[in-house]
Amino acid sequence: MGGFLRKLALAALALLPLAAQPSVQEVVSRFDAAQAKISTLQAPFSLTIRRAMLRTPTVTRGTLYLQESDFVHFSFAPPEDLILHLTPKALISYSPAEGAAEQLKIGIIKNANRKFLGLGQRLSYLSDYFKISVGDGKGVAGTLLLTLQPRSYSVKKRMQVLLIWVDKETYLPRQLNWVERGGDSWLLELGALATNQPLPASVSGFKLPPGIPIKDEFSFFATRRK
Repeated sequence: MGGFLRKLALAALALLPLAAQPSVQEVVSRFDAAQAKISTLQAPFSLTIRRAMLRTPTVTRGTLYLQESDFVHFSFAPPEDLILHLTPKALISYSPAEGAAEQLKIGIIKNANRKFLGLGQRLSYLSDYFKISVGDGKGVAGTLLLTLQPRSYSVKKRMQVLLIWVDKETYLPRQLNWVERGGDSWLLELGALATNQPLPASVSGFKLPPGIPIKDEFSFFATRRK
C-alpha cells in the first residue's frame, strides 16, 4: 500500500503546473529596482576572453568595483599588471609596473557600449537597443538567463548577443557574456557581491599618477595585453 500511495503522490505532483517564468517586463522592472538600490558594489571576478582566431582562451582574475553608473573599476590580480577604470566619459587602462597608461575620451555614451558589459546600466535603457528574452539560467544555479539581441544597425555591426545571468533572489547580475560579431567573447563571472559598502579611496578617487606617458587610445578590447 505504501508503494501505491507513493506512486500516486508522484503522479499528482506531475500534474501540478510548473512555476511560471517571469515575463520580460517583470524581470526588467525587478532588475532595475535592484540596481536602483545599489550605490556601490564590489566582487571578485574571473574574466575569460575567447578569440575566434585562437584555440586557447585567456583567463584573468581580480576585484571589480562599481559606483552606481559613475564608473566600473577592474583591479587585476598578479601576474596581470593592469587596472581598468571605465566611466561614461573616458576609458582608462593603467599598468603600474610599466608606469604607462592609455586613455580614450569618448564623451557621454549615448548607446549601448560594451565597455560597461551591462554593469550599472538599467535594462529598460538597454531595451532601446536590444530585444530581451528570458529563460532558465542553465549551468548557473539559481539564475535567469537574459538574452539581449541587438536591435539597431550600429550595434548589430559589432556584436552578436549580450547574455546576462541574473540571480533569482536578488535580481543582480551573476555572469555576463558579450559576444562580438566576429566571434570574440568576454565572459565575466562575479563572486560574492558586497553592496553599499565604502570603496577603497584608491578606487573611488582613482587618478593616473602625474607625469606618466599616456597614449590616446584604449586597446584592451582590441588586442590582448601580454
